[in-house]
Amino acid sequence: MSDVAVVGAGPAGVSASIYLKRAGFDVTLFEKNDVGGLLLNAYIVENYPGFPDGIKGKNLCKLMQKHLKKWGITSITKEVKKISIKGTNFLLETNDKKNEYKAVIIATGTKPKELDIPIKKGLIGHKIFYEIKDLLPKIKADDICTVIGGGDAAFDYSLNLANKCSKINIVFRSKKPKCLNLLEEKVKKYSIIKILSLLVPKRIYEEKEKLVIILNHSEKNKENLKVDKIKSDYILIACGRNPDDKLLTKEFKKSNIPGLYIAGDIRTENFRQTGIAVGEGIHAAMSAESYLKGLKTC
Repeated sequence: MSDVAVVGAGPAGVSASIYLKRAGFDVTLFEKNDVGGLLLNAYIVENYPGFPDGIKGKNLCKLMQKHLKKWGITSITKEVKKISIKGTNFLLETNDKKNEYKAVIIATGTKPKELDIPIKKGLIGHKIFYEIKDLLPKIKADDICTVIGGGDAAFDYSLNLANKCSKINIVFRSKKPKCLNLLEEKVKKYSIIKILSLLVPKRIYEEKEKLVIILNHSEKNKENLKVDKIKSDYILIACGRNPDDKLLTKEFKKSNIPGLYIAGDIRTENFRQTGIAVGEGIHAAMSAESYLKGLKTC
């Protein structure tokens, strides 16, 4: 039986795993996808200390992988389906195994909010995406992309796409973007990016190999009043995220269970910053360390 299971290999899970390994504990790190979590979607990270010129999200993820490797930590590419309590320990279940651990850190992050309009299922993951990391390998230089959303993620994604396709539309329902001013200013420097405000997608369908977005517009929308539909090769939806908390049972949510810790975006929700996630992961690891040593929890 291993000491600690860490579920999720984003910045929180990675930092927790490294801390605990350095402290001398057996650590099992589970990640159903690639190491890095939501950071894999980031075009550039400019506010993480130590990188004054910024660093691309994928490059920071590679450094995290390298750090894990240095300490002999290999993420197990399996999805944890269920966590339950067994005596004073925890039972983790994947598709093919059940293993016991003395402590567990859940750092499963967030999942994208789905667009609440009719979309043919076959288009999701083929021409319509919720994660830019899944879209990028498909993009060609003459493609047209539409990003739905007006926050930091939508504008960051648009910057990532700017050197990869011919035209980008950013569509959102508010009058002004909800992103950082510096992101908006960067986007405005690209002539191929068109910002369309006060527009709400009503329906999406495919027509002659193009995606068609039917839009509703506000009466206050004077600038884009004539815009009622957009044609694109691909659509990227960035309308917010929810905690990926399917492993958190009602018992886990209501009770302060010794040996069970929650860290990162799953806990902080809207405060999605790499620095916060790293700090959360280390705090959870220190708490797990104290618990395993029989000391007062941090």
